[in-house]
Amino acid sequence: MPLNLLTISGRQLLTPCLWLFGLSFAAPCPNPAQGEQNQYVADAARAARAKHDVNKAAGVIPHSPFSQVQLLTWQIAGVSTADLLGQLNASGISFPADESHLTRLKDAQFPSDLLAALPSVASHPDAAASAEIFRPLVAASVAFNAKDYAAARSALEPLLQQTPNADFYAALGNLQFLSHDSSSAKNSFERAVQLDPTFVYAHLRLAGIYYTLQNGTETAAEAKKAPKLQPDNAQARRYLSLSLSMKLQAANSETASGDDVEDLSDLRTKDGDNQEAKDLNNRALVFKGQHEWNKAEAGFKGAIALEPKITLWYYNLGNLYVEWGGHNVLAGNAYRQAKALAPRNLAVRQNYGHFLCEVGHAYNEAITEFSEILKMDPDWNVARPGLYIALFNMNRRNEAARVLADYRY
Repeated sequence: MPLNLLTISGRQLLTPCLWLFGLSFAAPCPNPAQGEQNQYVADAARAARAKHDVNKAAGVIPHSPFSQVQLLTWQIAGVSTADLLGQLNASGISFPADESHLTRLKDAQFPSDLLAALPSVASHPDAAASAEIFRPLVAASVAFNAKDYAAARSALEPLLQQTPNADFYAALGNLQFLSHDSSSAKNSFERAVQLDPTFVYAHLRLAGIYYTLQNGTETAAEAKKAPKLQPDNAQARRYLSLSLSMKLQAANSETASGDDVEDLSDLRTKDGDNQEAKDLNNRALVFKGQHEWNKAEAGFKGAIALEPKITLWYYNLGNLYVEWGGHNVLAGNAYRQAKALAPRNLAVRQNYGHFLCEVGHAYNEAITEFSEILKMDPDWNVARPGLYIALFNMNRRNEAARVLADYRY
């Protein structure tokens, strides 16, 4: 993940960069399947709750047939329509898809394409299951679809006092997250996985929230739980990669062990002799942290104009463009220039590889980049999750599996 460097009085300090994968790498997280309602977790929705053999290696993991209440809560929790449909096809429903039941869901503004699909989904009526949909849940669903998240929370919270289950906590957590209350969202998803440790989607949402809070240790801990339940889960590998990058940033402990290669320490010590350029870089990083993108861009470009052969300036400029968003061509140009100046610097190559994989979705180029990194230094473990993701997305599953076999958690 991009590693940002700050120069102060001639010294460079690592500064955390929160960028989704395209994150600092920060990616701009994958584009959400349901737009705003799935921020940061579009891919995570593929990891639905596991209710059976935890050793199942691929595909949708079914659980017991869905009730109407579960359908509404999963929708509010942020699971995409496509992924929820996949779960329905795998698991079925616990009620008959007759007019009476469908009307109740329609009143709650359950997505029309899912409503249309329900008659073709296997039905396993459960006489013991309640046919009632709580009125507050209907109100919460209507408010959620209207993007009135405050009203949805107000409607849902009393239900948690009556029925404190994992599904409701996941729904509340998503509403809190969409309301920019990450701390409360963290607490709700933590409660969801406490109540149901097999809830893969909740584990991944929680990993994503820990990542936004820059807690690399907890990000890794949650991400490691998902593959135990759903081994072929690419989003879990992604968060593991991000957590490794955060650890590298915070501890500055990742050093290259290959022959004639460079790492972060080399970027920090090769910052040239022009103090004005260093000052411009410093101020640009401050502006970047304040999201004053144009001022940050001007600062990095000013440093480059004064000392055009310093890798660090291009590296930071590339990180800026990715976090800024909508500047992929400029980001790629900046990273390529950094690579041209320091072709054996593993930190530069790592960030460029993640940019290719997570922002540009140029998986073949990313495979080349990560493979070359590992040839230069087989112990540069942080490259392996990115290589796995790129291979997986190119349907080179056997090679991806071999990469995981070499991965060192």
